[in-house]
Amino acid sequence: MDQFNVIHEAAQQGLPGEMLLVFTMVLWCIFTLILLADLHNKLNNWCFISGILFSVGALKEYLFYTLGPQLIQASIWTDDFSEGLYSVLSAVFYYLAMPSVLVFAFFFHRLEQQAGRWFLFLSIAAYLPAAALVCIFPFTQTLYFQQDTVFCLSVAGYNWGMGILSTVVLLHALWEERLSMRFQQRRLAAMTMLVPLWFWLVSAFPYHALGIPNLRKLWQFNLIIALCILIFFLCRAFHGGIWGLRFRRETYDWTSGGQVIQRNAHYVGHALKNDLAKIEWCTALMQSRGYLDHELDIINGAVLHLKQFVNRTKLYAQQITLMPELCAVKPLFQSTVAETVFPMDRDIILSVGRCDAQPLFCDQTHLREMLSNLIDNAVNAMPEGGRIELSYCCQRWKAVISVTDTGYGMEPGTLQQVFDPYFTTRQGGGNMGLGLYYCWNVMNAHHGSISVKSAPGRGSTVSLCFPMHRQNVHKGGVQ
Repeated sequence: MDQFNVIHEAAQQGLPGEMLLVFTMVLWCIFTLILLADLHNKLNNWCFISGILFSVGALKEYLFYTLGPQLIQASIWTDDFSEGLYSVLSAVFYYLAMPSVLVFAFFFHRLEQQAGRWFLFLSIAAYLPAAALVCIFPFTQTLYFQQDTVFCLSVAGYNWGMGILSTVVLLHALWEERLSMRFQQRRLAAMTMLVPLWFWLVSAFPYHALGIPNLRKLWQFNLIIALCILIFFLCRAFHGGIWGLRFRRETYDWTSGGQVIQRNAHYVGHALKNDLAKIEWCTALMQSRGYLDHELDIINGAVLHLKQFVNRTKLYAQQITLMPELCAVKPLFQSTVAETVFPMDRDIILSVGRCDAQPLFCDQTHLREMLSNLIDNAVNAMPEGGRIELSYCCQRWKAVISVTDTGYGMEPGTLQQVFDPYFTTRQGGGNMGLGLYYCWNVMNAHHGSISVKSAPGRGSTVSLCFPMHRQNVHKGGVQ
């Protein structure tokens, strides 16, 4: 019991027991919010599991040092039960928390898609070192092993090794998706996991592993980190979303980039097919009667494009099917300029600015449709006429297609919503508000991104950013 008394006396240097309970509840709140953001998302599930396992560290301190003595005095439980419970909870915390973080990192990297059936064995392997530690240091004696230097060094090395491996997997996933539309959301998710994780790794082991005095309870300052993360989580939930949760608007699947779409949009594709068949029949009849005007060629070209588009897209929905190939951008720009028809009451100039010669690896049909959407938006932003310029420039890591207009621009509040489905600033019911949302999904399928720069009275620039030299886009479609 002398050894136990040393442990117990050292524990009194930490936070009051009530604060440890608050710490536990804050952790439960954060990770429950993450879980409820998307109950069916494996990332959210494993983040919740990891967080709950980490909360055991604060909970067992509260149960043992604050609540335990009161219950022992009231004869509700015994010293042996209290010590055994502390040992078991400590083992859960020391042995199982970090493997769960590693499995979370595997899902974050989408290894379940790459490894296939081997992913289950990979996940089980993450827990094998924990099983070895249990065999060497039984989980029922953890309280007393904490004074054993070999145990402390073993647990410290085990947790640090798992932490480094998990961090490498997370950072590698972020690096691969640095140009993706999902990058901002995934970076926020990684940050909310890595910041408290590394504070714990740095603060939890100096005393145990190295015997440094007065640092035993440094890890409890994670309460401040947890409170900051909770506040940050709630703020982000109201502004842009985090972990798939967004207040004041709809929830959305942040890992795949999809949004909730009403079923009505799916019927538009069917209606388009029927009307395109009528238009095609009419133009064929007119040509058979000798009408060979340039306008008929434009109509036929538009019909062919729309047929290809509808066949390969669940119209403006979450699934985008790609057939990428090397595309010469300048001829595409030139044909777009030649085929674009503007309202007769507006003096609008559509021109091609800078256009690098390097081909772009992309789906040409979807790129045409995106340009059509962006030009249409620019036209509607210039009721009195103006200028629209298409440009294409290649950099080391990315290729950027830009559509710039001299229209009336957008307010900051509008900019935050332009990619939301069914959001539109146009008056009347002739627009569905899905154009930029469709562009968002197409760029996401290309592992690229789309951004808008605009200010009231200064026009707008929409940039389509494609990754360079990356031809391993998902040809089978992205959901």
